[in-house]
Amino acid sequence: MTRRPGPRPRDAADDARALDRVATLVAAGVPPPRAWELAGGVPCSSAPAWDDVRAVLRVAEHTGAPVATTLRALARALRRSAASDRAVRVTLAGPRASARVVLALPVFGLLLGSTWGAGAVQALIGTPIGWTCCTVAAGLVLLGRTWTARLVRRATPDGHVPGILLDAWAVAVSGGGSWAAGGRAVQTAFAPTTTAVPSVPRRREEEQLREVLGLAQRAGVPAAALLRAAAEDVRDDAAAAGLEAAERLAVRLVLPLGVCVLPAFVLVGVVPVVVGVLSSTVVDSG
Repeated sequence: MTRRPGPRPRDAADDARALDRVATLVAAGVPPPRAWELAGGVPCSSAPAWDDVRAVLRVAEHTGAPVATTLRALARALRRSAASDRAVRVTLAGPRASARVVLALPVFGLLLGSTWGAGAVQALIGTPIGWTCCTVAAGLVLLGRTWTARLVRRATPDGHVPGILLDAWAVAVSGGGSWAAGGRAVQTAFAPTTTAVPSVPRRREEEQLREVLGLAQRAGVPAAALLRAAAEDVRDDAAAAGLEAAERLAVRLVLPLGVCVLPAFVLVGVVPVVVGVLSSTVVDSG
C-alpha cells in the first residue's frame, strides 16, 4: 500500500501569498474579516515572523492606516525575509553536517581501539585508567555538543522579520494621526513581544527610527516613505550579516573540535591501546 505524503509545513512564503490574496480582496471592497475567510483564514502559525505581522496589523487597526497597502507591504517584507533565511540555512547545511561527523569521532576511536585486541578493551572497561578515560571523554563530548549547538544556533536566523519596527512606524504615520499617537499604537502592538532587554537588531532599528524621524521632521516631508526605505536597508544588512555569520561558522567549529572532540578521541581510542600494550608487555616480560 502506497503511503501518501503528509501536508507540507506552512512557511513564510505561504503566509506572504495569503497576505497578497487578502490585500487584493480588501482593495476590491471585501471587508477584511470576510477577505481572510475567503483566503483560507488567518494562519495559526506562532512563528516569530507571523507574530511580527500580527503586530503591524494591530498598528494599522489602531491608526486607521490603509489595510490593503499594509498587507502588500507586509507580504513583500515576508518574502524578503524568507528568501534571506533560506539562503542562510542552505549555507549552514555544510557546517552542520561537518559538525555531526566530527562529534562522532570518539565513537569511531572507540571502535578503532577495539580492533587492536582484547587488551585495549580490557584496559578501557576493566581498569581505573579506562574508567577515567570514559568519564572524561563523555564529558568532553557533551561539552562539544553543547558548544557546537550554541554556535549553530547563534548563526541561525531567529525567524523575525528584520526592519519590522520601521514597517510598523511607516504604517502608524500613514494613518493620518500624530506621531505621538502612532508611537503609542506601535508600543501597544509590540508590547506582548517586548522583552526587558531589547535585542541588538531591535536596538539598531530604534536608532534608525530616531534618525529617520528626525530627518523627516527637519525636512518637513512625510516619514512613511523614508521609514519603508530604511526597513528595506535593514533587511539588506540582515541578509548580508546572516550569510557572513553562516560562512564564519565553519571556522568557529574548529574550536570545539580541537578542545573537546579530539581529546575525547584520544582518550577512548589511543590511551586504552597504549595501556593495553604496556600491560601485555609487562606480563610477557614477567
